[in-house]
Amino acid sequence: MNNNFKTAVCLRNTFIPALVILVFHAVFSQLPATDTTSSADTLSIGLQQAILLCLQNNSTVTIQRLTPDIMSTYIKERKAAFDPQLDVTGQQTNTKSQRRLGAQPKPFPLEEKRFDVSAQVSEELPTGTSVAVSSGMSGSTTDLYTDQYTGNLGLSVTQSLLRGFGFRANLADLRKARLDVDISRSELKGVAEKTVSDMEKSYWDLYLAGQETGINQKSLELAQQQLAESQERVNVGKLAELELAAVNAEVSARKSALIDAQSKYEQARLRFLYLLNPDTGSFWSRYPALVDKPFIPVDTLDGIGIHEELGMKFRPDLIQARLSLKKGDLDLARTKNGLLPKLDFFITLGKTSYAASFGGAYPDLSSPYYQVNAGLNFAMPVPNRTGSAQLARARYSQKQQNLAVKNMEKLVQLDIRSAHIEVLRSRQQIQATRVTRELQEKKLAAELEKFRVGKSTNYLVLQAQRDFTTSLLTEARSMVAYLIALVDLYYCEGTLLERRGISSF
Repeated sequence: MNNNFKTAVCLRNTFIPALVILVFHAVFSQLPATDTTSSADTLSIGLQQAILLCLQNNSTVTIQRLTPDIMSTYIKERKAAFDPQLDVTGQQTNTKSQRRLGAQPKPFPLEEKRFDVSAQVSEELPTGTSVAVSSGMSGSTTDLYTDQYTGNLGLSVTQSLLRGFGFRANLADLRKARLDVDISRSELKGVAEKTVSDMEKSYWDLYLAGQETGINQKSLELAQQQLAESQERVNVGKLAELELAAVNAEVSARKSALIDAQSKYEQARLRFLYLLNPDTGSFWSRYPALVDKPFIPVDTLDGIGIHEELGMKFRPDLIQARLSLKKGDLDLARTKNGLLPKLDFFITLGKTSYAASFGGAYPDLSSPYYQVNAGLNFAMPVPNRTGSAQLARARYSQKQQNLAVKNMEKLVQLDIRSAHIEVLRSRQQIQATRVTRELQEKKLAAELEKFRVGKSTNYLVLQAQRDFTTSLLTEARSMVAYLIALVDLYYCEGTLLERRGISSF
């Protein structure tokens, strides 16, 4: 990893402290307020606070947070396959029957009592080994035979030599469960990044809607001022009354534009409150007072190669695809192993003790009586069409996933490059629109001066006002468009949370 890449990552770990705020032109700071609500209905909030509240209150994020915990339970379930198991059995049998002895014609009753007690601990190991240790006692008492008691100790080991051999095949399900947890965490990060992206865009959309409302309000005031001045000129005979029609029409048009801007602000406000989702029953009536203003971050853009490298590392959906590819590798390894014939080696060792009394028949390792049993078990379906079909399916799926990951990498690069171009375009537009607004402001001042000395018309003055208003709106939109383009770029490369100093996902 090069130094530029490391520096780029470090710069993203802070938000406001790493930014230099560039406030709009002084014109915007003098615009009228967009609402007349009381302070009790005003919600003063900054961008970072809005992001944190959104993540805390968003129901989708809350639901998604539980998924990694749910998937973690499958890890415990898969580990349970290798847990030791204790089996204890105890039984007693009483029988009463008749027996004949030799040539005696008359049978006699026979009572017999038998008991068996055994305990066994067995365990399956990830190597494909089965181990069992057992111990038990049995005995019988009858009216006819001598009492006999038996104790035994046993050790049994079975090792898979082909099918079921080794860690890769036997730990596949456990490793897949762990990958599922990682996938769910990436999904959670993706949901969180989408939430943060929506909130940031909503924040700036609300800010822009407020600015547009103020600009349109100011534009209406200019038109009304022009109407008043024109009326005075008509009254003193310096202007034909016919000129008032155009001014009145312009006033009406600007009232209509103001109504549309106010409606747009209300829509943006409701959208912002919905994403914020504050814990209050009357939150729909709140009017946000946005603390942060548009800014140009320092060292916003790195080379396109660094942004692509970040995307290859942090993009959540790409991480999920790669983890799914690893799961496919595990499925392929397991199906390959399942195609092998079954060949198991087994050995059983036992010690047995005999006695005529219960106390003398306890299991004894020093007993001279023993049992040794060893051998091989072999089994193979002919032909093994099930295993062959499963292996072929796993290979096709793996090839499909490989192609999907490569295609997704190209799509990520396309997204990042397209977003990068948009950031460059919108940043260049900021300066261009600022220059345009300054020139339109001078043009309006010139037309007003010429109108006052009788060298211009209402039409030209109103046109200059419209052009100036449009330039104000375009400048405001260009700054917000730049910030939204940055959000889109960071979202495309999967670093939005890291750049906002959020590391809990």
